[in-house]
Amino acid sequence: MKKAFSIICLLALGTSLLAGCGNNNTEANKSSTEASQNTSNKAETVDPNAKYDPQLNISIDFQVADAMAKDFKEADWPNNLWNQTYRDKYGINLNASWFCKGNDLCSQKKSVAIASANIPDIMTVSIDQLAVLSKTNMIRTDLKEVYDSYASDLTKSVVGEAGAAPWDSATFDGKVLAIPQVDSSIDTASFLWIRQDWLDKLGLKVPTNMEDLYTVMKAFKEQDPDGNGKADTYGLMLNKDFLNPGLAEALGIFNGFHASPDIWVRDSSGKLAFGSVQPEMKDALTYLNKMYKDGLIETDFGAKDSAKASELAASGKVGIEYGAMWNGMYPLQQTKDNFKDSNWMAFALASNDDQPAKPQIKLNVRGYYVVKKDFDHPEALIKMLNLFTEANRGPDKEMYDKFFGPDGPGQHPTAFQEWAAKKNLTAHLNVTEALKSGDTSKLNSEEQGYYDNIKKYQAGDNTQAQFEKVFGETGSFRIMNEYDQNNLFQLDQFYGAPTDTMKSRMDTIKKTEIEYFTKVIMGADSIDNFDKFVSNLNGMGLTQITNEVNEWDAAKK
Repeated sequence: MKKAFSIICLLALGTSLLAGCGNNNTEANKSSTEASQNTSNKAETVDPNAKYDPQLNISIDFQVADAMAKDFKEADWPNNLWNQTYRDKYGINLNASWFCKGNDLCSQKKSVAIASANIPDIMTVSIDQLAVLSKTNMIRTDLKEVYDSYASDLTKSVVGEAGAAPWDSATFDGKVLAIPQVDSSIDTASFLWIRQDWLDKLGLKVPTNMEDLYTVMKAFKEQDPDGNGKADTYGLMLNKDFLNPGLAEALGIFNGFHASPDIWVRDSSGKLAFGSVQPEMKDALTYLNKMYKDGLIETDFGAKDSAKASELAASGKVGIEYGAMWNGMYPLQQTKDNFKDSNWMAFALASNDDQPAKPQIKLNVRGYYVVKKDFDHPEALIKMLNLFTEANRGPDKEMYDKFFGPDGPGQHPTAFQEWAAKKNLTAHLNVTEALKSGDTSKLNSEEQGYYDNIKKYQAGDNTQAQFEKVFGETGSFRIMNEYDQNNLFQLDQFYGAPTDTMKSRMDTIKKTEIEYFTKVIMGADSIDNFDKFVSNLNGMGLTQITNEVNEWDAAKK
């Protein structure tokens, strides 16, 4: 299924590759015909593919992805396929001033470099670090003009799939200080996963509203859908961190009541408001409390993380869960492994009224590319991004296989990446078209892998059900396509750097929030105390945070 399905490991979602450090070649900087100081007139004169002569040396820092940490060898890095291609195609030679492993360690190294005013020529930073840099004189402020001049149409298309929000998030005082490293936000959306075989056995229809969903969950609890004669099944799989997207969560239930916890939404006046304290939350919490009282959720869900909660799926004891598109692979493939006639299917979120539920998502930016102020060739960054999008999303199958195929270096050895927001949706559409037509000539190696595994499943190999359940004609991406076509995604409307009060108060606010919600669900606290809960959060700093968020919102307009 191609390791490029990296967003899954969004489970792990932590495999972002950040850039690294070294030294620039002053002579090359002076002699190159592509001096970028005069960006205003470049649109008509630049050659995005021009090669530096003499060679341009660029310092970066390099974060080794967790998936590669075991086998990564620093001595091999300078001559990997990406770095060789940068030299051969563009005359760009990268020098890593340091390698680091682990997000915390790498973030610390970058912060030290910023604090000491000793950053590399090109570096990838977090939104917090970008905010710090915005108050210094260390980085270039003309990157958007450079990007507009040098980015290929394909790169602009890939980055453009994420919309304007990534650029807004990189903008401070009206200046774009960084190139956002985009990834897919839509792939974190929630789906309603149901055991279709249990529906069929009990003669039930797929629920489209919250009332029918409750009826189905109650039947799954009380009508012995697994046929073992025991009262040992549950309606919903839920974990203690149910506000976190991904697996065994409750975001889909909140969204079904048009509530949006833990993200910022627009209120009736057009101002930004924190979704967790809006009135719609009360109906969703009441619904979950009723489920708990009726035994549709495990009584000890509050002590189980997502991995522990997912054991219900492996044991065939649950019929419904809310989670991301990749749940068809993990953990729901485990149900198929243990119960060959099981049949999990993804459906759109149920709604409590005649309006569709909107799955909430957050802006997914892996990092921000910044360029040192006295580095004269910011366009070199754009060239390397162009190479990545050309290899990853271009029409040349041989080039894709060279860089991303089974024998290629994969996605990890380069720091310079831009991932299309609809990459996996596009793969689904391409694969299902090939399944209908039988023509696989247009599939890249990743898509071909999905296609081949789906055909194996259709031929009786149940271990490959996961590929059908995600990328196939009955997979979760058929619903993702509906979400996309109907513009249903509810994007978190705050995507700037954490405000001052957020940094000191938000963790405590969210801890208080999850404690109260959990108590309400389990009956240890009352929904009648919701207004008191809101007042408590406001006093803890939420009012000030809301003011700061709206100041940010006003400034970007």
